[in-house]
Amino acid sequence: MREGWEHKTFGEVGSFFRGKNIQKTDFVENGLPCIHYGQIHTKFGITADTHYSTIPSELYEKSVIASKGDVLFTLTSEDVSGSCKATAWIGDYDVALSSDAALYRHSQNPAFIVYYMYSNSFYVHKAKYARGFKVTHIKTSDIANIPIPIPSLDVQQSIVFELDQINELIRLKKEQLKDYDNLAQSIFYEMFGDPVANEKGWEVKKLGEIISVQGGYAFKSSSFVEKGVKLVQIANVWKDNLKWDDVTCVPEEDAEIHKAFELKEGDIVMALTRPIIKSLDTVKIAIVNANDLPCVLNQRVCKYEIGEGYVSRLWFYNFAKLKYFKDLINGFGSKGMQPNVSTKEIESISIPLPPLSLQQSFAKRIECIEKLKEQTLKEIKDLETLLASRMQYWFD
Repeated sequence: MREGWEHKTFGEVGSFFRGKNIQKTDFVENGLPCIHYGQIHTKFGITADTHYSTIPSELYEKSVIASKGDVLFTLTSEDVSGSCKATAWIGDYDVALSSDAALYRHSQNPAFIVYYMYSNSFYVHKAKYARGFKVTHIKTSDIANIPIPIPSLDVQQSIVFELDQINELIRLKKEQLKDYDNLAQSIFYEMFGDPVANEKGWEVKKLGEIISVQGGYAFKSSSFVEKGVKLVQIANVWKDNLKWDDVTCVPEEDAEIHKAFELKEGDIVMALTRPIIKSLDTVKIAIVNANDLPCVLNQRVCKYEIGEGYVSRLWFYNFAKLKYFKDLINGFGSKGMQPNVSTKEIESISIPLPPLSLQQSFAKRIECIEKLKEQTLKEIKDLETLLASRMQYWFD
């Protein structure tokens, strides 16, 4: 225990109030402010001072109301990590709170409590109480038993200030990444015009005439192993890069048998299954990096084989990220519980094709932007490591 710090339980420090039944179907245009538990998961950070939805006054009057300084957190999630996703309400007005969420009323610094709820120490404790398989639940009565360190309010404020500074730098760097992406898109439109109007009169070709779209292999789940060659599945295809939070492997000898599905550095891959949830980015596309290898392509994921003489790889990759191309992809695979897009459908898409020399000129400009993005990503990673280190210093 740090000198001068008390250790109490959440139940000793404050009180819990569970939210009441507010559905998204209850939202109205001109009503009283409310926060839905899903918004805590997706829209809020360490603190929040504005609402996104309103409900009728008669429902508001029956609701649990959060006031400035209350900590709002979720009671349900997809996994333990997402449970108790928290934000400190610092708005100058009251808000209603939905079910599957709760508020914690206390006399401490609310942001300090939220930071603690994101610490490894709190995670270890909440993991003991989280229940459920597909959906994880946690009770306020269990959270009440979790210990929390309580330094003086001055110390709490200094800790919050330090962690806020790091978080703000991370936020600014992430905004910088968005600016680089927007710059790349602006350069594209400046050089090639709007592909819908094709006002520059570029030659139009079907994608299958210039690029080969290859689907993955239906590897059997019975052959999956813990260690081997990584399998690129839908969940691994993210924005720009492959992510390996969940790694599935096939034996090395299987990869040898299916050499045609091996990926190499620089390959462009895209998920072929369109999500049901329309709010999600429905086209996931990424470039394979050296640290992803060795890996092979699974079913429902495709790779684009870029032929020589027609298309610059970087030009096509940036073209495929345009809303125009995404809308074309989303026009396919519209039926079924898990709508799929076929490689033949993709190859049937007609696109305006600028001269290769102009594509290559664009690619050189994009390479400069990519180097800046790479440096910014490194800076974000370093800042996130620093934040984790400082969180560990204060709370673990």
